[in-house]
Amino acid sequence: MPYEGQVQIPRPKWWTPRIRYVVTVLGMVGCSVDYLVRYGLSVAIVAMVNNTNANATMTAEESCPAAIVQDLNNDTDTSTSEEQFNWSGYEQSVILGTFFWGYFMTKSSGGRISELFGAREVMAVSLFSSGILSMMCPFMAHVHPLALAGVRFCMGLVQGPAFPALYFVIAKWAPPDELATMVTVAYSGMSVGSLIALGGSGYIVSELGWQWVFYGGGILAILWTPLWLFFVTNDPQQHPYISKYEQDLLLINESIQPKHSVPWRKLITCWRYYPSILGEVATSWLANITTTEGPTFLTAKFGMNMNQVSRVLTMMQVGSWIGAFTFGRISDYLNKYLLSKLNTRRAIHSQVRPEKSTILITMGTLGIVLSGCNSLAVSAMMVILTIGSSCSLSTYTLSPMDIAPNYAGTLSGLLGIGNISGFVAPVVTNALILQSGSWTSSVLLAGGVYLCSGILYVMLTTTEIQDWNYYEEIPSSDVESGR
Repeated sequence: MPYEGQVQIPRPKWWTPRIRYVVTVLGMVGCSVDYLVRYGLSVAIVAMVNNTNANATMTAEESCPAAIVQDLNNDTDTSTSEEQFNWSGYEQSVILGTFFWGYFMTKSSGGRISELFGAREVMAVSLFSSGILSMMCPFMAHVHPLALAGVRFCMGLVQGPAFPALYFVIAKWAPPDELATMVTVAYSGMSVGSLIALGGSGYIVSELGWQWVFYGGGILAILWTPLWLFFVTNDPQQHPYISKYEQDLLLINESIQPKHSVPWRKLITCWRYYPSILGEVATSWLANITTTEGPTFLTAKFGMNMNQVSRVLTMMQVGSWIGAFTFGRISDYLNKYLLSKLNTRRAIHSQVRPEKSTILITMGTLGIVLSGCNSLAVSAMMVILTIGSSCSLSTYTLSPMDIAPNYAGTLSGLLGIGNISGFVAPVVTNALILQSGSWTSSVLLAGGVYLCSGILYVMLTTTEIQDWNYYEEIPSSDVESGR
């Protein structure tokens, strides 16, 4: 069934290259590398920090028996490695959170940067630079915890524009009826990167040492960059290896052109976009519990060792990856055959129906609290959380293309405002643990934030293209004349 405005194009032979899929796969690999260098620290820090000091914020009453036994064993082991650092819980939260300080500052403007300077080039510079910074982390850790925090801050600065840039590339390369699937596939690299960072880092730490978590990610980021520059162009029509079939298929996207001027007043007052930003706030907050603080949570409360933590984190990211693909395919199917675009976004985000918004997240957070010291049940609930949050790739993440495709890069970058929770959540989590000696309040807070944002998204979002999407630049002659 052709989409609106499309002429039925004869399908090519099976051996004809589909360059749009090459671009999508490279985007997925780029996302994977991005998340690998971003979240490798979450596992490495467990090995970097003295365990007794790391668990000091959890009271014996709130720790599970296995964690208490582990602490006793640590107390009797006086052979502390010189590679371990006596960082306090506050210092750890600062180190984990500073990445998002920088990320917040540049992601919100990264879309606009991509529109002006080329999305392909911006993403290449972003990942190459973050690879170099990742390789600097081990040295900085030995200098001072604030030195490591500073490098992580710079890494956040350079990574901020990467995802808005990728979004704009995919928007140009995706036919309308493949948009949700291609965006989902590309951004599913976040799950793949998290899977490697969180699931594989434990093995790397035990076999090679925690330093190689940073070296490995940095090397991969550097190697990815020339492949991306060779195979990807900003304009599909200018790609040297594209077929006539794909040129005709993607001709409809020629109308998507970045503008030199942005109607900022109309954009900022477009209140129908704010639920998407709140969705990013909630997703980033939830990621603090599942990804950023997840390894520390599992070791401090349940006494899991690195191998056990790696297995749990692996299952979480496999679930997220499968969930992302599943929600993406369901979204395209529903939008093509059964529901309007708006109701498709609502149905996927609610995961059941609008009046039961974000049920998987609610069930997962309550399940963690009610499971007590049953580490198997808690692990299963964390898997459910990551599956539930993966629906965002097929819902609010697509809002920029839904409401203003000409400013998709700018709007995608503004979603980065929601990453404020990336550095607020670790500090709040640490404060709640210090106050109560328990993770329960921080888990419930994450679930509550997600539930409230989900309800607002389902009630208030729109998929109608806004009038200001067709905003025309003011001619320079008019500006000079004062008109």
